[in-house]
Amino acid sequence: MDIRPLCGRLGLEVCEAERQKRMWQMGLAQAMRKPPLAGSIPQIIRTVLIEPVVKELCRKTGKDVRYQHYGLEGYFRLLLRGKPFAVISLPNPGNGRAFVKFLDACGRQCNPMKELHNTDVLVSFLRETVG
Repeated sequence: MDIRPLCGRLGLEVCEAERQKRMWQMGLAQAMRKPPLAGSIPQIIRTVLIEPVVKELCRKTGKDVRYQHYGLEGYFRLLLRGKPFAVISLPNPGNGRAFVKFLDACGRQCNPMKELHNTDVLVSFLRETVG
């Protein structure tokens, strides 16, 4: 599955959330009677990008893949049987670029970080390492 449309939508939603946050900080939102902010940046990342990617991985591989918030805002570990196999990072969620680095059985980085464009890379890694 090509995730670039998801990344584009993510960038737009993050920028809109940041704009609304600035409006509240400057007091413009109260004057315009806008409702308070509903979600946070990590919540937007989870719902727009991470959950659809994990759902696609489960569908394509037939394995129970889960995710976990990891460290800083915009970093998520992908787990298989409770063990991490990859880290998806969005260092700047507003630009809509996602990166992935794969982990070995001990949880150490085994490949350099590269930009993630589709889930086929993750599926092939799962099939090669897990079998």
